[in-house]
Amino acid sequence: MSILAFRRRDPWWAMDGPAARRARRRKRIVSLFAFLISLAAVTGAALAWAVQLGLGDTLGLSFRLALG
Repeated sequence: MSILAFRRRDPWWAMDGPAARRARRRKRIVSLFAFLISLAAVTGAALAWAVQLGLGDTLGLSFRLALG
């Protein structure tokens, strides 16, 4: 495994131009938002599944979903 996998900064960061740095920052931000949205979707699906199966009562959730 390369030692670069453990570094926080790219060693060529200063040699890249501003457009490359901006593109790298934008890609990192977009991937972070995509991960957070997918995490929220999985959490919401798990919560809806738990409530639908009746596990919500043991978790202290007392609302009903309008699903089947």
